[in-house]
Order: sequence, then C-alpha cells, then structure tokens
Amino acid sequence: MKHRDTHYFLWFIFFGLISGVIYYLNHHGSIDSESTWLLVTGLLGLLFGAKWLADGNFSRWYDLIIGIIFTLAGLIGIAAGFHLNLLSGAPASASSFISATTFFGLSLTVLPSLVHAVLGLSSLNHAIRNK
Repeated sequence: MKHRDTHYFLWFIFFGLISGVIYYLNHHGSIDSESTWLLVTGLLGLLFGAKWLADGNFSRWYDLIIGIIFTLAGLIGIAAGFHLNLLSGAPASASSFISATTFFGLSLTVLPSLVHAVLGLSSLNHAIRNK
C-alpha cells in the first residue's frame, strides 16, 4: 500500500468513520459536518488513488484542492487559538460558510485545527511529490 493510500485510509477510518459513528451514537441519530467532511474526503481520497485512475491526474488535483482547504482551516483555527481573527474581513455573503467556530463546516477549535493542518499539509505533500 502506497503512503498516499495509507494516509487516506487512516483519514477515512479514524477521523471519518469512527468519529462519525461515535457522534451519531452520542447525538441520537445525527452526524456533524466535521465527521461528514472527514468521511467523504477520506473516501474520495481512496477512490481517486485507485488503480483504475492510475494516471495520477485526478489524485494529484484532489490532493492539491483538499490540501489547500484543510491547511487553510487548520491555519485559521490555530490563529484563532492565539486570539488572531483572520476572518474579520470576510464578506457578509460568506457568513453561512465561515463563522467564528467553523470554516465550511470544519471546526476551528484547537485540536481539530491541528488535525486539519496535518491532514492538509500531508495532502499538499502528496500533490507536490507525486508525478
């Protein structure tokens, strides 16, 4: 199994599936946007790395886009942990996607932000290194 496949497999299983099931069981049949994001993006990461898409174009673009989104969410959350508000100049139209606690449904609290930053930077590394 390639490093990229392992990355998305663990992403899907631990951050998506297991955290989603725990949230589902503790919140009486609902799932949060954080778990949904991690479940779907981990699964798509696995699919785009599959042999039938072996040319790498899909996986490289996927890694780049997901890497940027998760790295941004991580950096914004880390900055918020230091009481730096990087979202103060966000347009009002973005308020449905970006708030003081979420960035497109991804949590901006400290621990999830650190996880987002690591996942995002790892995905960017895959996008840059894979040919």
